[in-house]
Amino acid sequence: MILSIVLILLFTALMPRQMFAQQTASRPKLGLALSGGGAKGLAHIGVLKVMEESGLKPDYITGVSMGSIVGGMYAMGYSPDSIARMFSTYDWGPAMSDRISENKIIFLEKRHFHNSLISLPITRTSIKIPSGLISGQMIESGLNHYFWPAASITDFSELPIPFLCLATDVVTGQRVVFRSGYLPDAIRASIAIPTVFTPVRTDTAVLVDGGVIRNYAVSELREMGADIVIGIYVSFRGYKVKDLESAYGIVKQIGLFTSLADYEDQKRLTDIMIEPDLAGVSTMSFNNVDSIIEKGYRAALKYRESFKRLADSLDSFGPREPVIPLPEVRYYRFNSIRVTGNVLIPDAQIIGVLDISPGESVDRTILEERIELLYGKNWFEKIKYRIIPEGNLLTLEIECIERPRAMLYGSPHYDPVLSASAVISLSVRDLITPRSVINFDSFIGQFYRFRLSAIQFVDSSQKFGIEASFFADNTRFPLIKLKNETGPMLSQNFNTSLALSKRLSLNHLMTLSASFENQHLIPDFVTASQISRLSYDYLKFMYTYQANTLDQKHFPNQGITYGISLASSKLVGAAVKVASRRYSYSPGDDESPFSFDRIYGTRAWFNTYTSPSEKVTVNIGGEFLFSTGTDSITKGNDFWLLGGTVALTDRSIAAVGFHPNQIMIRNIGGVRFGTDIEIASDLHLTFESNLFAMTESDRGIGFTIMGGYGIGAGYMTVAGPIRIGIMHGFYDRQLLFKNIKGFVSMGFTF
Repeated sequence: MILSIVLILLFTALMPRQMFAQQTASRPKLGLALSGGGAKGLAHIGVLKVMEESGLKPDYITGVSMGSIVGGMYAMGYSPDSIARMFSTYDWGPAMSDRISENKIIFLEKRHFHNSLISLPITRTSIKIPSGLISGQMIESGLNHYFWPAASITDFSELPIPFLCLATDVVTGQRVVFRSGYLPDAIRASIAIPTVFTPVRTDTAVLVDGGVIRNYAVSELREMGADIVIGIYVSFRGYKVKDLESAYGIVKQIGLFTSLADYEDQKRLTDIMIEPDLAGVSTMSFNNVDSIIEKGYRAALKYRESFKRLADSLDSFGPREPVIPLPEVRYYRFNSIRVTGNVLIPDAQIIGVLDISPGESVDRTILEERIELLYGKNWFEKIKYRIIPEGNLLTLEIECIERPRAMLYGSPHYDPVLSASAVISLSVRDLITPRSVINFDSFIGQFYRFRLSAIQFVDSSQKFGIEASFFADNTRFPLIKLKNETGPMLSQNFNTSLALSKRLSLNHLMTLSASFENQHLIPDFVTASQISRLSYDYLKFMYTYQANTLDQKHFPNQGITYGISLASSKLVGAAVKVASRRYSYSPGDDESPFSFDRIYGTRAWFNTYTSPSEKVTVNIGGEFLFSTGTDSITKGNDFWLLGGTVALTDRSIAAVGFHPNQIMIRNIGGVRFGTDIEIASDLHLTFESNLFAMTESDRGIGFTIMGGYGIGAGYMTVAGPIRIGIMHGFYDRQLLFKNIKGFVSMGFTF
């Protein structure tokens, strides 16, 4: 195809200059083909910059996969520099993981969101295995955002530069050419890398990445009318013999046979072929935007003079019509709103959360926030919008892919208290009645923890609910004082409660609860008093207000958690087992060793996270606890436990420098400070410290000053956070523990 360029150059050299003005209509058309290649496709931007610097602008563009994103944006009129800025500022982490900021998740769903290794939908007949790792929720939101000015254009030939992109239909095995439709949908189908992104489904097709069959679309450019084709290919070109020594290499080569053979055919239809040297660049290197663009720019510099000569030759036929970028669209007014894909959740409920009315001026920021709010309710695997022109009218269509009523969550876990265990959770919506949710959470291992809850929301917005729950755990406490002895004990706890909850906003929850708690303490040593079991029955009332605006559950960058609780509890029955005899007591027993006085308590806490720089997060927090009353046997009636880098139970307060649940306390006040430095992607160096004034359960008056600090490392894996480090605590009643301790934990929790 180089011959066509040579003929153009010869023609323009021989033709009289005055004839050029008469030849404008026959000006040869220039086509640009952009291949797929993941992050390697950022090199396209560098080539576009050199072309523009040379005065060369394409008349037609085709794109596949990443080439469809870059090509589609350029076809709209975005400049190479503006496209480069978009890729540099876009947060590819959430886009490649479907992770929206946790502060956009409804409070009651935070327990499950991003807190498991697997999340599998359960239908009536089976457990459903996802068709891809990434549903595309966030990438589709990004496409809608940046292609907003083109939302009302359904014919891609009407873009400032005519454009098309390719996908593959895995039902028929044929390529699909998108020349019209909703532009973000077409590009989403083109980038649906199999097993990475879920496919795009229509009534008759299942669409994946166009590169499966054709990763470089030149034939389509010729069909559009291109006389000359410049191609940029940044994708896989096949392995040599030496690279086919692994199963992975062989499988990849076989899987791309069709695409590689087609690439050779398309290459023969190309006049100028640019293949940047991208050795060492992976398809997921989205953190290296500038360097990849620079590689494309350097590769294109070799063709700068050819580009200039071609531009001059084309211009000799007459000037190219200027490319006028699409105007910026501040808002759209929709004549109607419709919801599709929903079966379980009624239209009115979805539109009510969306809070948009026909005729209202809606900008993209508002619309994106409302879509995120719907997604954050965890009702949907994916929810998106599209703008559909219907004559002179615009329809806002909300497309839903609902989650099944039941979801199964699972992951492994290890911490010093629960030891190695499996975390298994189940969430079921609307099983018995509408607007109800049943949750079952569990640790299963040497020790265990179970929570079963059922909440019935009474309003359509699901802000006010009534919850019944049952909690049971079997946990080992390191040190409990029993009369004049101190040693480890096994705690078995059974708690039944009824609560009224009111969600005040997305991240704020208020709860009023009544509970009956049956607790057993079993000494893990032979006591001098021959006590082998203590049993307590409590009736407890509690008010709690909580807020959580963290951007992510693990290693947060910003946000705050805080809360306050007020509680009143009373021991209504107790028992002590001495040797083989069991002695039971109730209020009014004169010789009871237990305290049956009503106990009041209040707790307040806060933790703030701020990022003074991109890789550094500072945490400042505080803790206050006050409770009345003690028990004469364990000195711990309605006790709290201090210690550990994180709170492991509802009765725990974290204190670095000490083992989890090491110190039994009644009152406490103090502050904590921490710094988190992300020294590499997902790899964190942490420093934590705290200082407390506290009253132990066996202290009558006064308080003790204690504190600690620690340094550690953390790494965020797909199976949850891994934390390891060393810490030092100072406390004059350390008893059986050393001042310097190590800590380690792995996996998600609940």
